[in-house]
Amino acid sequence: MTDRPLYLRIADEIAGDIRSGRLAAGQPAPSTRAIVRDWNVAMATATKVIGALRASGLVETIPGSGTTVRRRNEPAAVTTRRARLTQREIVETGVRIADADGLPFVTMRRVADSLGVSTMALYRHVPNKGDLTLRMTDSVFAGVRLPDIPLAAWRQRLDAAAHLFWTVFSLHPWAAEVLSISRPQLMPSVLPLAEWSLGTLRAMGFGTHDMLCAHINLFAHVRGMALARLTEAQAEKDTGMSADDWMRHHDRSLRQQAGSAGHPGLGHVIREPFDFDLDTVFEYGLQRLLDGIDARRRALEHR
Repeated sequence: MTDRPLYLRIADEIAGDIRSGRLAAGQPAPSTRAIVRDWNVAMATATKVIGALRASGLVETIPGSGTTVRRRNEPAAVTTRRARLTQREIVETGVRIADADGLPFVTMRRVADSLGVSTMALYRHVPNKGDLTLRMTDSVFAGVRLPDIPLAAWRQRLDAAAHLFWTVFSLHPWAAEVLSISRPQLMPSVLPLAEWSLGTLRAMGFGTHDMLCAHINLFAHVRGMALARLTEAQAEKDTGMSADDWMRHHDRSLRQQAGSAGHPGLGHVIREPFDFDLDTVFEYGLQRLLDGIDARRRALEHR
């Protein structure tokens, strides 16, 4: 029995829960993400587990609803060929999966399963996963509307651009993983935000060097904080503890280390209460960056 592939052994365990009634008909089956976490296996293995359960008729994947335990005495759902499949449907499905489980769990096969089509059917509309993730990111920025702020109000304009990015990343955290700092992608829905920022900096009298350095640092701050929030959300999901819970749990050991000689700064902040709110930290960093840009603007004016 030990020669039986791991994915089939995991499928046997889940099948046992289904047959015993611990997983009732109509209930969601363990997701691929849950299988990865609970059995410490790769995503490819988790996908095979779901495939084996589906092949045995114990679960069914319903487009838009995910994978559920099949009701007894009902035939397994049959994947039918769809007369028409659109690129928009594929992109929207990818966004839903990424929002629910994270970008690593967006695979061409999972998108196809969710839509009830073959994986090959997707390739007639998107050439690969990389292209799909770019289209997904562009789509979540499509609803962004730039406010009506005069060009002369540079601080308000740069502040607004940063907060627009922050809002999108709050709704779709995975998008921060797609957008690059050093290799910017020219996405139709993101381009107006970049132009807004660069145009504002140019109107301030900055040259190319200052424009790009300021723009990149502002974007890097938003993206970096968004990635920090994404990491924290995953850590909270994995441990069941918020950042504050984690600090309380490790309070004694942290105080012991911070209280040792040579750590006066660390010792001070450990003793003082601090509300670890990433929105607050983000806002602090953004305003200090804008202060720095203002100082640079004034320095150039007095040359």
